[in-house]
Amino acid sequence: MPETTLPARPRRARSRALALLTAGLAVFGGSLALAPAAHAATGVTVTAPGAVTAGDTVTVTIAGDAGADLYAYDLTVAYDPALLTYADATETYPSGGYGAVTETADTVTFTNTRLGTSPGLAGAQDLVTFSFTAVASGAATITLDAATFIDSASASESLAEPVTATVEIAAPAAPTPTPTPAPGAPGAGTPSDGDGADGEGEASAPVGAPAGSLASTGGDVAMWVIMGAAGVGLLALGVVLLVRRRRGEVRA
Repeated sequence: MPETTLPARPRRARSRALALLTAGLAVFGGSLALAPAAHAATGVTVTAPGAVTAGDTVTVTIAGDAGADLYAYDLTVAYDPALLTYADATETYPSGGYGAVTETADTVTFTNTRLGTSPGLAGAQDLVTFSFTAVASGAATITLDAATFIDSASASESLAEPVTATVEIAAPAAPTPTPTPAPGAPGAGTPSDGDGADGEGEASAPVGAPAGSLASTGGDVAMWVIMGAAGVGLLALGVVLLVRRRRGEVRA
């Protein structure tokens, strides 16, 4: 998970954060607990997944060392709207404070202040966690462009340099096509032209029918067999009569 850490640069106040703090205290009826100026935030990091697929959720956490007394802060995050879309209402802050979100075409700003007499944050803190939706493939840069941190004595400091995390977004995998069975394979239909069961366009011979030329000349063959038998009988009769005649002539 890529993570970049840079120190904050002190004493560069931002009027918007100061106005937020003043307005927040006025609305919620709190009062400043006067305390010595504290080192409000250092070691700010931006953490995001190293790689996702288009369509996935990209969860981002901005964290830092709140020092001894972080009472309000303002974080502006820049991103590429062609690759990421901010997911509304996904932001979470430390408990005990009030948060607000301001969006533009390619930035989202998170503002948080403690309420009333709530103590300032101290030590390591997840300042805000939120989500994007990955919408296209590419290298998506998420940059904490600007930040202002204010303690309960109104001392402030700003981020020295932008802090960046990069997410590699892969294109979704193409769907696997369903193979079409080859003709004759299990599950494939048998083509037929409707002229016969064998699909060759010729009718099959009925079961038990004579094969070959006998199928069409059987009647003629039977007739010739009968006639042949009759001829042989007549020939035999003639031979018998001839033999008898010769015997009679010998006797006479």
